[in-house]
Amino acid sequence: MLLLCCSKDKALLTKLSDSFGPGNVVTVADAEALKKTETPSCDVAIVDLKYFDVSVGKQFTCPVIALATLPAFPEAFAALQLGIRGYGNRQMRLSNLLQAIHSVKERQIWLPPSIISQLIDVVGQTRDTDNSASRERLLHLLSKREQEVALYVAKGLSNQEVAEKMFVSLRTVKAHLSSIYEKTGVRNRLELGLTLA
Repeated sequence: MLLLCCSKDKALLTKLSDSFGPGNVVTVADAEALKKTETPSCDVAIVDLKYFDVSVGKQFTCPVIALATLPAFPEAFAALQLGIRGYGNRQMRLSNLLQAIHSVKERQIWLPPSIISQLIDVVGQTRDTDNSASRERLLHLLSKREQEVALYVAKGLSNQEVAEKMFVSLRTVKAHLSSIYEKTGVRNRLELGLTLA
């Protein structure tokens, strides 16, 4: 996988190089260099919003992840409107960053749970009563425990928070989510949340 990383952050660049190999990470330090650089066809572009404006995401044909110093819903919403597929904290754990990269490469959306929750709230306020029927159809396909997991996820809880609320292991929550996705055809947490909003 070839990544384009628009950042000067050495910690981020090291994280990516260690995970994907230095030959698989092309770096661009600033907007001027990006204008002059003939960017290769990459699988995912990562834009560090500490050094670049969110609108730079429009320049790429590959999926883009925007990383913010302090993620905020208005900025995330603006990024999504620009076609950016992922948004999160620039200091996120490596496991989350890898998950984000693989998700957006598959043309899915990746957002922090708190942003998903706010997005669901906003969309839920604008949806009509047809959503009620979709919600009931989806829940009817699930077991009681899967319904419980789905409803917690729709509220924006992380897998760990769901596990703690239900007094089960993280692995059990992940197994329930896999089953929910398989039974319903929903592809990710955001779709699940929007259906249950």
